[in-house]
Amino acid sequence: MVCFNSAEAQMRTPGAHPRLFFTADTLMQLRQLRSSAVHARIWGNLEASADWCLDIEPRTAWIAPRSPDPIYENLYDRFYAMMHDMAVMEHLAFAFAYSGEQRYAEAGRRWALCGARVWQHEADGEADASKAYAVMRLIKGLAISYDLLYSEMPETEATEIRDTIVRVGRKYHDWYVKNPGMAGPGQDKHHGSVEASSLGIAALAVLGEAPEAADWLALMVKKHREYLIPCALTPDGNHQDSSNFWASTMQYRIMFMDALRRVTGEDLFQGADPFMDGRVALAAVVGEKRPGPNEDNRSILFGPSYGQLDYWSPVLVFLARQYRRPIYQHLALWDHALGSLQTTRYTTHNGETLLFSWGGYAYAWYDPSVEPGVEPGLPLSFDFPSVNEAYMRASYELHGLAAVVRRGRIVVHAGGHPVLIETVDWHNRPSPVRDLQLTDDGQIATIRCRGVEDTPYGEQTITLQRPARMTIERHEVTGPLRWWCHGRPLHDGNRFVWDGGQCLEILGGAVTSVDPTGHEDIKIVGLGKLTLSDPAPLRYPLVEIGPDADGTICIEIAGAPAIR
Repeated sequence: MVCFNSAEAQMRTPGAHPRLFFTADTLMQLRQLRSSAVHARIWGNLEASADWCLDIEPRTAWIAPRSPDPIYENLYDRFYAMMHDMAVMEHLAFAFAYSGEQRYAEAGRRWALCGARVWQHEADGEADASKAYAVMRLIKGLAISYDLLYSEMPETEATEIRDTIVRVGRKYHDWYVKNPGMAGPGQDKHHGSVEASSLGIAALAVLGEAPEAADWLALMVKKHREYLIPCALTPDGNHQDSSNFWASTMQYRIMFMDALRRVTGEDLFQGADPFMDGRVALAAVVGEKRPGPNEDNRSILFGPSYGQLDYWSPVLVFLARQYRRPIYQHLALWDHALGSLQTTRYTTHNGETLLFSWGGYAYAWYDPSVEPGVEPGLPLSFDFPSVNEAYMRASYELHGLAAVVRRGRIVVHAGGHPVLIETVDWHNRPSPVRDLQLTDDGQIATIRCRGVEDTPYGEQTITLQRPARMTIERHEVTGPLRWWCHGRPLHDGNRFVWDGGQCLEILGGAVTSVDPTGHEDIKIVGLGKLTLSDPAPLRYPLVEIGPDADGTICIEIAGAPAIR
């Protein structure tokens, strides 16, 4: 039952900006924290990225939808262009808010105004699902810039930006009304969360200033309360498509729910605890985020390069604040880029690059009163049957041994980087394996499963003997085990040894090929149809292992001691 009363919300809406993520009073407190411990670190990263943004010229030409678009080139040009513009305008707006420096205010106003003028054309065409995922984010970026920079804008600029928000928002609100299943059963749950949260943020930014905003907001609250909060994630706390979509779903629902509570008093967090589960982060966060281009699996098990710890950490600092959980703070602070604008390696051939800006949110959400720490009694193994995944880790200390089995495929982490990543043909998604079972007595954890028709084995067992030894066994092997890794291990026969002392040894079967640069990290999107232009192309060692005469492969991995 939706409790939201739009008329009451309009009366309770503060008349001044900022109001979405902090008020004018709390903003003064946030500014004072720029020299304080972790906030100083976040601010330093945020400031450095904001200075980088100052050197970029705003877009002046609209990218119109094109049809036909057989390899989705136009779709990704538009998507990345809107994400890029949203990220830059938001980042500059937050930089001004936390510093009060006019250089950021002037650049942020320019970006927001140019963004409103370029992308206002989205109100002219028909709304549809192929556009909504990007367009909703774009008007969310305009709304946040409007909120944070309002005091610096002449009325003419504020009106122009607000009019674009309203015109585009009206188009998509009407589309929601005509298509009640959107952000409901049958729609992609991640897309639904992103789109509904973004339109909700836009409504909150202009609430009391645009008459239709109250109706938009009421509908977005209804979507969240009745469907997106209880159903967007799986019952075991993951996402049906990938754990990376857990992170992005949480980003957007948190952003909307946090702003909603502040602006209207409507608290969607009440009763939502079972659906705000961070268990997948406890399972998947296994390494630090250091400077340099992101790499697949570097800090998040089975995470793509753009979905590493700098993508997850803003969610973790909010969960630490909301639920007073030291473990979330502990893992979030492994991100040494916390506060930075995230530049990905996803660039179209027309030069549009995917950016994310979560630094301003992380600064607002970080609560220094929650001391980072490893809570007693935390689980070290995690079963997600809804998505055919199981995880286990040696500890919550840096550089410890950890592994995941996803649809029968393996990733093993040791010494702060992956030492075994099984190759997967993502054009043909692996089928779920059978009888996936996880056991853990505290000292020894084991993941067992049986293969299916497209799995290159009959049975598989991965055993972790804490603190630093793991064994992988495959029986009834029908195909080789192909894997790649980070680093440049020294190869000698059936042994691979990394600089940090980690060792992988084949005890059953034999190495049949080693190519020091055999795995090329190619960025492909659009259902496998569009290959992107990677600005930092990377290659990795690729190894193939064949079974012994009994059809068995056995691998032992010894990890170096974890960093305390």
